[in-house]
Amino acid sequence: MDPPKASILVRIPGGAKLGTGESKTFSFERRGTTLEGFLLHHAAGFYAYANVCPHWSVDLDLGFGDFYAEDLDRIVCKNHGALFIPQTGECSAGPCAGMSLERFEVSIEGDDAVVDVSGLTLIGATNLVSSR
Repeated sequence: MDPPKASILVRIPGGAKLGTGESKTFSFERRGTTLEGFLLHHAAGFYAYANVCPHWSVDLDLGFGDFYAEDLDRIVCKNHGALFIPQTGECSAGPCAGMSLERFEVSIEGDDAVVDVSGLTLIGATNLVSSR
């Protein structure tokens, strides 16, 4: 049996002070690569996801830090127009319908948010292995 994985926590100073609908990006390391995630304060709570569209492994926000469309109540991929449910990360419309964003656990400590990024492994062209 494999030993349990150690938690990898990212503290986001002031994350708990984000207004409803606001988001903040953060960086984390995985397998020697620096990746980006984002924290979203939604009316239903705080949610954190990897900033990667499951359709094409590109940033959701085009680098602008704007993820949430309040009028649609959805996280939006600015590249393809895919729409994601804020509470689950599931794609509800667009080219990746039925797929999901990689979701991270969030806890609040005072004014800060703490995100556990030790979850799943992001799948992308750099970690696919040919079976040939």
